[in-house]
Amino acid sequence: MCRKLEELLAFHSAPALCGLKASNLISLNKNNFMQDINQLNKMYNPNVFFTYLKVSYNHSLLLVFKRKILEEHLLKEDNKKFLESLGYTVSDNIFDYIEELKKRINKSNDFPHEIGVFLGYDLLDTVEFIKGNRNPLLKGLWNVYYDAYNKQIIFDKYNRCKDCVIRLVNKGFSIENFMK
Repeated sequence: MCRKLEELLAFHSAPALCGLKASNLISLNKNNFMQDINQLNKMYNPNVFFTYLKVSYNHSLLLVFKRKILEEHLLKEDNKKFLESLGYTVSDNIFDYIEELKKRINKSNDFPHEIGVFLGYDLLDTVEFIKGNRNPLLKGLWNVYYDAYNKQIIFDKYNRCKDCVIRLVNKGFSIENFMK
C-alpha cells in the first residue's frame, strides 16, 4: 500500500480501524487508490471493509469499517426502527442497509443524512439534524443536540486515537496493523 493512502486512512479512519467508532467516511480522488483499496479488501475481508458508496467521474466516497463494530451499532433495535421509518427494509445483514444507503447516495441530489447512523453518531443527534435543527449545543465530529458533555469526551477519544495512529504511521508503523 502506498504511503499516501496509509496517511489518509490514519487521518480519516483511525477510530473505525481501532474499533472505537462504527465507521468512517473518506472522500477520495477516484483513481488514486482504487487498486490499493481492492487489495485491502482481499486481504482483510470479512473483518475490515472498504466499501465505495459513490464513485463519480473524479471523486469517490469510501466507507471504512470493522464488520463486528458496525453490526453492533447498526443492528441496535432503535437504529433499525429508525432506518425502517425512512424506508429501509429491516434486515439482520448490515450489507442490505449499506446497499440501500448506496442507492440513496447515488440517485438523489439530497444527501441521505441518515448516514449518521452508519457512522456511529448518536441517533437522537442524527434525528435532530434531519429535522433541520441548526442550533446544536456542540459542533464536533457531528452536530450534538443532547448530552454535549459526554459527546465531547467521545470526540476527544476519537481525536486522541487519530493523533496516536498518525504518529505511529509517521514513524513507519503500518496502518495495516490496525486492520487485524
